[in-house]
Parts: sequence; structure tokens; C-alpha cells
Amino acid sequence: MPLRALPQLNIEESARLAGRWSWAERRLYEAVGAWASSCAAPGVRVYFDACSQHHAWRSSMWHARLPGRLVQAYPGPAGPQPPEGLVGPADDRAEGVLAAMRALGSDLERVAVYSRAVLPRCSVAYRRWRASCTPVADRPVARALDLVLADLRPDWEEGASLLVGLLEAPGAPAHGGAPELAATAVARVEGLMLGEALGPGA
Repeated sequence: MPLRALPQLNIEESARLAGRWSWAERRLYEAVGAWASSCAAPGVRVYFDACSQHHAWRSSMWHARLPGRLVQAYPGPAGPQPPEGLVGPADDRAEGVLAAMRALGSDLERVAVYSRAVLPRCSVAYRRWRASCTPVADRPVARALDLVLADLRPDWEEGASLLVGLLEAPGAPAHGGAPELAATAVARVEGLMLGEALGPGA
């Protein structure tokens, strides 16, 4: 099925998406970073630590592209800042998604939710935004989206590989309920994500 692109965006709409994604990536940095500090498996801990830094980079990149590029800049103690209210969640459900992520207790549930729900939804939303860009007017935003998508894909692939390893581990045989545990966690978070719960345009 072909990707359903967003309608062609004007400057204000593109700025709104950048502000929302700056917020979402920042909150994912916090949530995934918290996972990294409490994972049982060293490999999963290292993975989430790296992914949290990638979210921080993407958040900073979107924030840096707001003042002077997409919107009127306003002075601030840390330099030009976007207008108040531009950087924020897509809707009220975003906090519910993040709370559900924070409540996940096992490495298996966390990796499953991250690789099967969070990263795929982010990728689709970013690709829809990219498909809506015009070659001339949105070239800087399109370049940024290309960087974001290239940064995101390896995390997604490594997460899928980690999940297979956790499901196939000797301590988590199929008859022991590991697939059901992973699927239940994914279904719970995915249900909260319906609509525009975390990433705008998803």
C-alpha cells in the first residue's frame, strides 16, 4: 500500500510539526533513558542508552530549525527561541503513551514496545511528512527528515534483532508466555497511540 502523505504544508504547519516532534523526541529521550538505567540485560541497557541519545539529537535538531527558519524568532536567555506553545504535544493522549512506556517493567516488554510500536510509528509519521515536502520551499526540512530517517532505521533494526534474541532465550521459551507478554504490552501501548497520540502525522 502506498504511503499516505500529509497534505502539502505551509510554513506555519511545518513549524507546528517541527515543534511537536522536538517535544516528542525529547520525551522519548527521557523515557528510553530511564529504561537504560534499569534494564536487566547489559546488551539491552547499552541499546537503550544509545537510542536515548539519538532521540536527544533529533529533538535538538528540530528545535534548532525553528527560530529564524520556520517561525519568527523571539529573544531569550539561551538565544533566539520559538514562540511560546509551539513546542508541545500533538494532543492529550501523548502523556498516556509515555506513562504506559514508563510502566513497562521487563526488558522484553520494553524492547517489544519500542521496536514494534514506537519506532515504526515514528518512521511512518516522518515519512509522511517527508512525502508532503515540496522540492523548493521545503528543501531544508526535507534534508532534516532524510537525516532523521537514516538515524532511526538502524535503531529499529537492532531493536527487532534484540527482541528475537529475548524471545528465543533459554529462559523465555515460547510455551512460557514470552510471546504473549510482548504482544500484550505492544497492544496496550499501540491502543493508546491510535490517532496522534505520540508523533503528529502518524
